[in-house]
Amino acid sequence: MTQIFKFGGASIKDAGAIRNMRKILQHYEGSKLLIVVSAMGKTTTRLEEIADLAAERESFSRELSQLMDFHLNIVEDLGIDFRENGSFRELESQLKRSLQNAVKDSLKFKDHILAFGELFSSTIICEYLKSFFDIKWVDARTVICTSDDYGEARVQWERTYRNITAIKSDFNPQFILTQGYIGRTGEGDTTTLGKEGSDFTAAIFANGLDAESMTVWKDVSGILNADPKLMDEVSLFPKLSYQEITEMTYYGAKVIHPNTILPLTEKEIPLHVRSFLDTGKAGTLINNDDVKVTLPTYVFKFDQMIVTLRVRDSSFMDEDKLTRIFQVLNEQNVKINLMQNSALTFTFCFTKNFRKLEKIRKALTADFLVTYNTNLHLATIKNYDDTAFGKLPEPGEIVLEQKSRSVYQVLYFPKNN
Repeated sequence: MTQIFKFGGASIKDAGAIRNMRKILQHYEGSKLLIVVSAMGKTTTRLEEIADLAAERESFSRELSQLMDFHLNIVEDLGIDFRENGSFRELESQLKRSLQNAVKDSLKFKDHILAFGELFSSTIICEYLKSFFDIKWVDARTVICTSDDYGEARVQWERTYRNITAIKSDFNPQFILTQGYIGRTGEGDTTTLGKEGSDFTAAIFANGLDAESMTVWKDVSGILNADPKLMDEVSLFPKLSYQEITEMTYYGAKVIHPNTILPLTEKEIPLHVRSFLDTGKAGTLINNDDVKVTLPTYVFKFDQMIVTLRVRDSSFMDEDKLTRIFQVLNEQNVKINLMQNSALTFTFCFTKNFRKLEKIRKALTADFLVTYNTNLHLATIKNYDDTAFGKLPEPGEIVLEQKSRSVYQVLYFPKNN
């Protein structure tokens, strides 16, 4: 049976990391393995900055040169010669031509540019690994079919699984290497699946290939109860249920993309989260077992925006009005991180996005007075106990606070604001 491996940006950030990846793969020679890779290091962020400069008709030559030098230094360090295989140089030329034809305020243009991060990384890595393994490069855009919701495209499942079935019946190489995060519309335009969407891509392939398992290789030892960059004391979860990890990702835990779990649960495919720095450790196993979790879990979401909709007349914020609001939010693909309603208002927060906010305002301003604040933080404690609250960083002004039997959430301005 096939296994699915996903390597994120940190695990392939330089030549040394890619050599480490090769050492991991050597333990799986003789296995059918589909490998999903992200862009290298912070490439996606750099491409976004370059795309913005190009769209504003500002000079981007220095930033583009730095990005290409970053990749070419890795190519040189790995000893790859692209003179005979010009695929990487052709991608570079395509990127430059695309930037010259930049379109302002176009998510379609930005998706097209951002995809080059995964195309660069997969092309370089595949060329390097060819010296060690029987491996085939596959363009994920020929497999993952999506809507034209650029920036957060929705998967067209039937067509996508039909394409994956074609791979399943022709799995001749020992390994297949493809890209995360990217897809393509029926009209042939490049899309992206949302920030950190490579986990989701791997899960889609896992489902379509009826995979034995999926493994995400991270720079942490597995799923932890808090981000070690934000809290001093953290603990590893050796095992979690699909339900538990789904709730954790819903509240914003970053280790796994929130859309990842559903394709795996449909076929009960186990998910392993392991450290590429310490491959001797088992990490965290996520499956359908009923695992009781009592350890408090801390999740922080930064860069939040809070929006309050107030009725313009003296009527109540009733079911009809809420239905209208949720319809608009769904159309804009807004993920609500916290919400609260009163007799006259409905308040919600989501990750800051002024483009979406403007569309919400245009759609609802006739019936509601729309106000908002930005630059807030959202902290969540799942499975809290009496000692859990004292471990949170001291907030500034608290804007919204909610507490249930097992979950505490607080939306606040940071103290340094």
